[in-house]
Amino acid sequence: MEFRSRSLLQSVLLGYLVLLVLSILTGNPIVSRATDFGFAIVSALFGYVIYTSRSPGDDERVVRLTAGAFAIAAVAQVIGLLPGFGTAALAATAFFVVGFVGYFYLRRSSRRRPI
Repeated sequence: MEFRSRSLLQSVLLGYLVLLVLSILTGNPIVSRATDFGFAIVSALFGYVIYTSRSPGDDERVVRLTAGAFAIAAVAQVIGLLPGFGTAALAATAFFVVGFVGYFYLRRSSRRRPI
């Protein structure tokens, strides 16, 4: 992962964690909504970074599945913000987990390849 992508990802994650802590401490519904929206941004950014920083030896199907799962998680999270679509937030969490499993699989398989 290049330095610029890593810096962007770290900045977004730090902002999301600040929102998450504020949401937990204050219980403010506006901060809670902002945290949910931040989760969508983090998910979308994960998908983008994984897709753009893939290695030539990575299995393209796993890369697409992983990036796609993160992208779907982002869309589902935004839909979950709409009144009456709370179940979409649960789907977002499930797709996020699928994306993370794919990410760990990619990292593990890239370590096994000979240099």
